Amino acid sequence: MLFLLKVEIKKLPDIPVKDFLGFVVKEWEYFIRMKKRGRILAGGKLAGSRGAAAIIEADSNEELDQIVTSLPLFPFFTDIEITPLVPTDKALTDVKRIHSLMK
Repeated sequence: MLFLLKVEIKKLPDIPVKDFLGFVVKEWEYFIRMKKRGRILAGGKLAGSRGAAAIIEADSNEELDQIVTSLPLFPFFTDIEITPLVPTDKALTDVKRIHSLMK
């Protein structure tokens, strides 16, 4: 199952900036580990903002929840948006089927 994850931190937490940046380093290290494990397929920082997006592959909603809640910055996110994705090959099959039914 594929999911689009988008997260943002609109207000910095009330901790020293150096401590916060330590969480950010851990976040990107976690991101890279999940990418190497094939759980994060693509993603990165949202340009010009304090946010990120990723395409996540998970076998279940529970696994997705585990991945997201394990993000080091999870306690600081002010916005979390998760959207299930239909893989492109399935989307193409579906539209071809619909197209063939039209007369």
